Amino acid sequence: MKADSSLAATAPASKTTSANPADRYSNAGASLDPWQECARLEYGGDRSYAWSVREQVIATPPEGYARIEEKLLKALAVSDRTEAGLAFVCQMLAMVGSARAVPALAPLLREAKTADAARYALERIAGPEADAAFRDALPALTGAPKAGLIGSIGVRGDAAARPALAALKDAANEPALVREAATRALERLANAKV
Repeated sequence: MKADSSLAATAPASKTTSANPADRYSNAGASLDPWQECARLEYGGDRSYAWSVREQVIATPPEGYARIEEKLLKALAVSDRTEAGLAFVCQMLAMVGSARAVPALAPLLREAKTADAARYALERIAGPEADAAFRDALPALTGAPKAGLIGSIGVRGDAAARPALAALKDAANEPALVREAATRALERLANAKV
């Protein structure tokens, strides 16, 4: 028995390290990163990580937006993100996103399942990059997602989209929903600068 206790005394203690410096002062173990966990939200599930992230986003002054945007873009890239997590991250990007977020959001516009969440963020991102992403995604969608995309183009006032919208307005092969959305967007763009 004495030999066992001497072995235990000479064995080096294993150290658990965490990316979170606060964990060094806690015996609770490493905590999960709320920025990554918010991308894994489930509808009806625990939203504590999302609330933590939301509070940080809201409290961040404009000079800190780039740092917050970077964290959100990393969360958007999480391989096991959920539909609810994607929607949440896009909502947060709508508050702080810049042209840097467009390359990550643009592919999401092309998928019917993710187009609405991406549109929500991109509608609020100023600049020609977001406008181009909307125009480029038009051929990829059909039906209601395409009509929503057209509505976003109208909301943004993208005059460069007029030719594409005019073609959609008169396209017999498009559903009425899409043609009507194109008509409304063109009416909205009537006073937009070229």
